[in-house]
Amino acid sequence: MKRIFCAFCCSLIGVIFVSDLALADNRQLLGTYRDWDAFMLKKSNGEKVCYMISIPKSALPKGLKHGNPFLTVSHKPARKIKNEVNFVVGYNFKKNSRVTMRIDKKRKFRLFTEGDGAWGDDVKSDNAMSQAMKRGSNLVMSALSGRGNDTSYRFSLSGFTAAHNAITKACR
Repeated sequence: MKRIFCAFCCSLIGVIFVSDLALADNRQLLGTYRDWDAFMLKKSNGEKVCYMISIPKSALPKGLKHGNPFLTVSHKPARKIKNEVNFVVGYNFKKNSRVTMRIDKKRKFRLFTEGDGAWGDDVKSDNAMSQAMKRGSNLVMSALSGRGNDTSYRFSLSGFTAAHNAITKACR
């Protein structure tokens, strides 16, 4: 009888936990577009955030612990934010350093850093980066870690435009 009661309680706790997760995360996959996934998140206050995300195809130098880097572009219509570019690496960048974004070795952009994240300086630079990513095929993010290591991450831009169209449509 004790085992049955324990099993029942464990099952009930599992159901409550899964239900809480479902309520807390109202994220909807809009689609997977080659190397980019597009999502819409509805916050409890009704605000929508649409974002697209990709992980790097390669990281240098090899043998270094790179964390879990990813690149996002997001729209936050309630806050009048569109094309916000964010690069996260999972370790701290060197203080006051800049990340360099190169698209197809032609276009170059600089992002400011704080902690383990990097962003464009303003709306104009975010829009320019997003437009260049739509036209590009490869992107390399180069950074300096808090430990002084030069790092770089190569992302594919395959599927970028389709994912961007999906988040733009979802967050008008």
